[in-house]
Amino acid sequence: MTRTGWYELPHENGPFDLRRGDRVLHGGRWATIVELYTPGTTGHGRVLHLDDGRLQLLRPTERVRTYRHSGTG
Repeated sequence: MTRTGWYELPHENGPFDLRRGDRVLHGGRWATIVELYTPGTTGHGRVLHLDDGRLQLLRPTERVRTYRHSGTG
């Protein structure tokens, strides 16, 4: 089956499963990830820079609902 458009990933994802362009549920609203940063040199989570201008720290134990664009269609 070829996926076109947006689809929900089958499980909630942690900070190292996410990519730029993914849509995540943040504060009850969907937001697109513009950039991902690793805070400091510890590697304890990722900072998500969202399209609404907010920054969100996602720790390794935290999970979020995620939609991804297939890149075709």
